[in-house]
Amino acid sequence: MSGESWLPRLLGCRLPPAPVIVDGGANKGRVAARLLAALPRARLHAFEPQPRLARKLAKRFADDARVVVHPVALGASPDTLPLTVMSRPTLSSLYAPTGIADKYAGEILSVAETVPVPVVRLDAVLDRADVIKLDLQGFELPALCGATALLPEVSVVVAETALYPLYAGQALLPELTAYLEGFGLALDGLYDFYRDASGRIASGDAVFVRPAPG
Repeated sequence: MSGESWLPRLLGCRLPPAPVIVDGGANKGRVAARLLAALPRARLHAFEPQPRLARKLAKRFADDARVVVHPVALGASPDTLPLTVMSRPTLSSLYAPTGIADKYAGEILSVAETVPVPVVRLDAVLDRADVIKLDLQGFELPALCGATALLPEVSVVVAETALYPLYAGQALLPELTAYLEGFGLALDGLYDFYRDASGRIASGDAVFVRPAPG
């Protein structure tokens, strides 16, 4: 996620005065800071499994009581899994990078290291979420499968998604859409899409919204 052009749409949705926001794949906290600036009464749970980035997050928000940093990954079941850390850290994933070189053709991308990281179910950590934002480099669907107890009450999901596989085992936009429709969340739009060297749309940020009651 880079531009967050979906933010005005999020702000136009029906949210409680003090929403609980999940920022999965919080990285260094740039998106978290934007969300908190736009929704100053929110409480935000930032999940970041890369140890170095999690430490930066904790330092950045050390004096902000609205933020809780969780140095773990989100998934469908509790586990410890290898995280492939790329030379560009924002591309790191619990899935092996297979098609990512197609998206960034011409760039030199390499695996910097592989580190074991703890994985948790989101609904084992929280008992409520109003907004779930996920930027997990292909691992969005497993993370949502670990939030089944929360999804019936979630108002908005913002998930990075791909139009063709960038990581081995990655669910694409149709699968995410079908899964969230089962919880009453409808695809509302695709934002900040990225075109590869051939001109194909490789990825974007999908926004899923719970329709207002009739």
